[in-house]
Amino acid sequence: MPIITGIVPSPDKPGHVVILVDGVAFATVPEASAADLAPGQSSPGAAEAPPRPPGEGEQKTGAGAQKTYERALRLLSFRARSARELEKRLIEKGEPREHVTAAIQRLCANGLLDDARFAEAKARSGIVGKPRSRRRIEQDLARKGVARDVADAAIRQVMADEGTDELAVAERAARKKLRTLARLDPAAQRQKLYAFLARQGYAPDVVRRALRAVMDVRDAPPPDGEAE
Repeated sequence: MPIITGIVPSPDKPGHVVILVDGVAFATVPEASAADLAPGQSSPGAAEAPPRPPGEGEQKTGAGAQKTYERALRLLSFRARSARELEKRLIEKGEPREHVTAAIQRLCANGLLDDARFAEAKARSGIVGKPRSRRRIEQDLARKGVARDVADAAIRQVMADEGTDELAVAERAARKKLRTLARLDPAAQRQKLYAFLARQGYAPDVVRRALRAVMDVRDAPPPDGEAE
């Protein structure tokens, strides 16, 4: 049975690793997807030995299922995906539904496909990276086929890990946008910022509080006795 002999950083794709099977590159996957794999384990792509020699029809079925599985691995090597998103893409590429179902189940069992881990990575990107509203993150995950309860749990976890909340994320988004509005007068800046945050999916009360935090503090007069 093929054995994993190494897991090394990908020289071409940051954040990805190359899984070596019997000393040969087998697949390139996101680093998080290989967290549960280790050298010495059987290859996630290795088929179990059949209890008896398969007939011609069984051989074709097994070969087709393996082909679908390997195509799924290649798709994951380009970027992480949810189970539903990967399933849809494989079917669009013409893979038989029964082979797709088997491949998805196999990837989930091997730890290479995990909607909770995928959702948390997406939520972290939207909270720590480019600031995005909770609503936008939920919508994005829903489009990718992630269940709402899984998305909610991921967002809560990232918020807790980072010690932040929706208002803090909105304030960061407002400050970033405000830098592009420097040539406008304060009234126009406030109007543009309000519209921008509303379009990003922030609730009206969060938008108003973010504007007060970002603009009112900036425009407040200096304390008595201090030079302007």
